Amino acid sequence: MDRRRQAAGPATLKSGLLRLFFAALVLPAVLAAQPVQKLLIISIDGFDARFLSNPALRVKMPNTRRLMRDGASATVIGVAPSDSWPSHASIVTGVAPWQHGVVANARPGAPGQRFFESSSIKTETLWDAATKKGLRTATIYWPGTVGAGVAFDFPEYWEERQGNAIPMAPIAQKSTPAGIIDRVSQMFPPFDKQLWDDSSSADAALYLLSSEKADVVFVHMAEADAEQHDTGALSIYAREILENDDDMIGQILAKAAPGTLVALVSDHGFENSLHIVRPRVLLQQAGVRGRVEVEDGLIGTGDLAVADALRKLVGLGRKSGIAREVRMSEVKSKAPSLARWVAAFDTLPDYIPSNEDRGAGVGPGTHLGVHGLWPTRPGYRSVFILAGTGVHSVKLGEIDMLQIAPTLAEAIGVKLPAAKAGSLWPAVSR
Repeated sequence: MDRRRQAAGPATLKSGLLRLFFAALVLPAVLAAQPVQKLLIISIDGFDARFLSNPALRVKMPNTRRLMRDGASATVIGVAPSDSWPSHASIVTGVAPWQHGVVANARPGAPGQRFFESSSIKTETLWDAATKKGLRTATIYWPGTVGAGVAFDFPEYWEERQGNAIPMAPIAQKSTPAGIIDRVSQMFPPFDKQLWDDSSSADAALYLLSSEKADVVFVHMAEADAEQHDTGALSIYAREILENDDDMIGQILAKAAPGTLVALVSDHGFENSLHIVRPRVLLQQAGVRGRVEVEDGLIGTGDLAVADALRKLVGLGRKSGIAREVRMSEVKSKAPSLARWVAAFDTLPDYIPSNEDRGAGVGPGTHLGVHGLWPTRPGYRSVFILAGTGVHSVKLGEIDMLQIAPTLAEAIGVKLPAAKAGSLWPAVSR
């Protein structure tokens, strides 16, 4: 045996073992630092956090609860206004409605018209950033995507609708690329039907994940929101829809490629319009004159005398329906257009403020489900769940909706320069 090799043997072995040891330490960190290449974002419109947190509701969502158990989860304080279209734009941009430009569900001054076009969103979106990175990106019934520069688009769009029923034909006409509706229908014959529903969103997602191998997919399911408008917040009928959605989510997850990061989000909470609060009438009854407004779910005024009169109504329970004064610093932060006010007030749960100047000061409501309320009111929260590659099990407590986009952007290795809220990725990633 060569003496030099014999002498070097133990040292070489020791050096090799040390290299393996340090590689074992470093490799997981290197892998965790690599951006995720597959991202699936599912939004359930109107998915109030209480559907998951209140055992009395008895909502059976095993797939959703498994994502919660295995990944990171939080309740979410939304944006103002806390409606579907502004919130969905904030979820994908990380900025508030006053910044991204989708300031309501309907376009101001254009009854029945929504912010359908992607050009309505004035700041960069996650799908913009993912596409620029070279990822095959798809948007399925996500608000504000007509004309989006993505590989596949099934936009939420209509010309006319009856109540909450959305015809399939206008969506098919706006979907891209050409022929995509037929391709999905070949795999799922019931897909090309008269009306779009949550099963349409699920079928499109299943097709894109299995046949087109899409990298980043945005999926919007809207039936739970529509049902609560018709039958009440947290209604048993909405719970049935959520259970059905959960079953479809399980099918979608089964088709997702190994290593896919899954985000399940919602846009706002829900309450019932059990009572209507009319601050103008309350002030008339108190003999107080002055301007008072209702906007973004708040009662506000720029009149100091009116502000003092409203403060006297706080805490009177059902007599006034006014629960608390909201700090103007919070109001200005979430809705700078309301900086004209000197004071703002929020109502009790299920007490909905109105600009009406006739009727009872506090009277019966419609008993139907509503949103668009001030986002920090107690119990009015949406959902954020993140599971999959590189995510450990953690309860995040309460987060801001504007943190969702920067978190997902960091996960897939892209930048959203306009988003200033802190990313949660360092807190949830292994």
